[in-house]
Amino acid sequence: MKKLIFITLFLICNIGFSQYDIKTVNRPDGVTMKYFSPAPVVIADSHEAGLSLYKNVKTKQYFLTTTVLFKKQSPSKLSGNLAIQTVGTEGLSLSPVWHKLINMNGQNVATSMYLLTDKDIDQLKINEIKLISFNAYDQPVGLNLTKNKDLLIIELSKLSRL
Repeated sequence: MKKLIFITLFLICNIGFSQYDIKTVNRPDGVTMKYFSPAPVVIADSHEAGLSLYKNVKTKQYFLTTTVLFKKQSPSKLSGNLAIQTVGTEGLSLSPVWHKLINMNGQNVATSMYLLTDKDIDQLKINEIKLISFNAYDQPVGLNLTKNKDLLIIELSKLSRL
């Protein structure tokens, strides 16, 4: 019985903490990025969405990626800025670096990367996220977060130590 309890606790701890494992990619252009795998933040009837942070080790620039699965429509490339409403008093509008459609785990998803300014980082370090909004099919799509609302607080805390 003690072995079973220990194994169960070990698995729970590994699952809980592995979500925040920092990964590294050394790109052919010489840029080294530290990043997290996308973690789910929205699970709704029409969409699933995940967020993850990237940090350029040399320039110390931060980027936020969104990954969106369209459940009821074929995937659409996202466009425009990403709007984020936090529990704070100010909303954020992030400028895109790129928008792409990719195949992830056998499903076509829309993914975009956005540059974070110092002001954005200051807000995201202390405020949970309530809502994200992006453009798809030439119309705004707003999604209320259903889980991991503190994801960026945790990821920023971990990446800022590097």
